[in-house]
Amino acid sequence: MYKVLFVDDIANVLNSFKRALHSEDSLWSVLTANSGAEALDLMSHEKIDIIISDLKMPEMDGVELLSNVASLYPSTLRIAITGDADPVLCQRAAVISHQFIAKPYSSLDLAKMINQLIGLGNLVLKPEIKQVVLRLSNLPSRPSLYTQLLGELDKSEINLDHISEIVSQDIGMTAKVLQLVNSAFFGLARNVVEVSEAVFYLGVETIRDLAFSVHLFSQFDQEFLDKSGLAGLWNHSLRVATCSRTIYSNVTKEKKCISASFTAGLLHDVGKLIIGMASSGFYLSTALSGVRDPDQIFIREKYEFGSTHAEIGAYMLGIWGLPLEILTAVADHHDLQKIQKSGATGISFPVWFANTYVNGIDYQIDGFKGSTDILQDKTMIETIENWQQICSHLLA
Repeated sequence: MYKVLFVDDIANVLNSFKRALHSEDSLWSVLTANSGAEALDLMSHEKIDIIISDLKMPEMDGVELLSNVASLYPSTLRIAITGDADPVLCQRAAVISHQFIAKPYSSLDLAKMINQLIGLGNLVLKPEIKQVVLRLSNLPSRPSLYTQLLGELDKSEINLDHISEIVSQDIGMTAKVLQLVNSAFFGLARNVVEVSEAVFYLGVETIRDLAFSVHLFSQFDQEFLDKSGLAGLWNHSLRVATCSRTIYSNVTKEKKCISASFTAGLLHDVGKLIIGMASSGFYLSTALSGVRDPDQIFIREKYEFGSTHAEIGAYMLGIWGLPLEILTAVADHHDLQKIQKSGATGISFPVWFANTYVNGIDYQIDGFKGSTDILQDKTMIETIENWQQICSHLLA
């Protein structure tokens, strides 16, 4: 049974929340606290899986509470409730919260969110991997891009298109801006998958704050990337993203879909960062043992950690509230059969192909491994041949 702790300084809100979410059939039980101090006291003797806290509370506000929870209980998933709170308070909360809930909210929406978060847990079985994911507030960012971004932000006339281009090249910043803009903090009626649109909504000051927080986090992890055998991760991810976007632009002219294919391509291997943090020597020892085929590494991940980097990456992005189409493409980027069975016509297939093609170049292996169904499908063969030509020209 999962335990959900709801924190608010208004007693009526707590009571209505507990009544609305109580169910004999639910997978969770609900606990309440009317202050940050009471919440921390309760958590000192109760294991809480999810904490949902109002940001604007007296004495200890929600940011301070969630910061304490992140430090003391990193395995607890942290949700912030936003209303008319100070925008600065919300920006601070973005660094330590996994998701946002906007006021007014319904018990139905809360129940749906809790169910989704619990369901995501099935992607990752080992507690130590979940703890690494939940401990993260940001992903490492490349210092050169951070310096370039600051240069743009410090100009007297700021060009949002230039800022978007820089952010789009970085795994950490892309994930963070999409996490925040798709949260209930903004209350948008649809999912945002395009970085330029996210930058427009967030604004210059928020981008500056997020850039600093991502870069601050990365100060401690650049050396780790080299020692973990992940030094080439950004270059690989950027090439996959570029190939995915280019080949999908031949499938559709829908700008949102094309942008989503780039975003999914950039984020497809974020699970490797999680594995690297949980076991810093895994990829390096795998390389030293002579295993280079990505499919063989994939099998080793499953054996060692109970989940692959694709599943772990999808879990993290789901916890952060990114759109389902991004999660699906990340989860399935090594599983062509699953993509075919689902009948997916979206971004999953281009991301799979782009990753397979780039891996073929990186590891000098067969760049395309088609199933019997594909090899017997003349239209599909023509599509694959066209995509190969596009990627070859692009990467040349």
